[in-house]
Amino acid sequence: MNKAITIGLIGLMLFFGIQHTKQSKTMEEMVDYLSFTGTITEVRDGAVLVQEKTNEENFMVFNVSEQVLLIENATRDTIEPDSFAVGQKVTAYYPENAPMALSFPAIMTPDVLLLHSGEDVGFVHVATFDETLTSSDGKLKIILGSGMTLVNAQGKPVTNLAYETLVVFYTTSTRSIPAQTTPEKIIVL
Repeated sequence: MNKAITIGLIGLMLFFGIQHTKQSKTMEEMVDYLSFTGTITEVRDGAVLVQEKTNEENFMVFNVSEQVLLIENATRDTIEPDSFAVGQKVTAYYPENAPMALSFPAIMTPDVLLLHSGEDVGFVHVATFDETLTSSDGKLKIILGSGMTLVNAQGKPVTNLAYETLVVFYTTSTRSIPAQTTPEKIIVL
């Protein structure tokens, strides 16, 4: 009898330990994203030189490669690398721990490069979201609703959003912390 109870307790400990390990692993994989907004001052072969909007002495070079999701803000559709030109406003989103060349200007490959053509039609938030669809930085919570477009970077429909890096397009949100929104479109990276 004691042997059966001991084996049962060990089994429960292993089961809950594995479940805890799985949850901890996904929590550790959540990444905060940073952004850099500015104006393109030079288009190079496979890269753009961007001057920061708020500090004219700050520049960054962003590689425009196949790994970067290139999006146009007004249409929220993907665009081609040759869509970028001098004078355009862009925002680059990259993980806070992304590798960056320690040069001046700094050189890096962002995960998302957003082209602001025309008037901005809403907001964009890039982050990893947990099982409650709250962003890793605690600033945004997604409320799923009808009429939303949920796709991956290739434009194919998706259903799983938990513990994924998402590009969230929305126009309105609550003033709570985190802000809550029913987005118009979500792209899973």
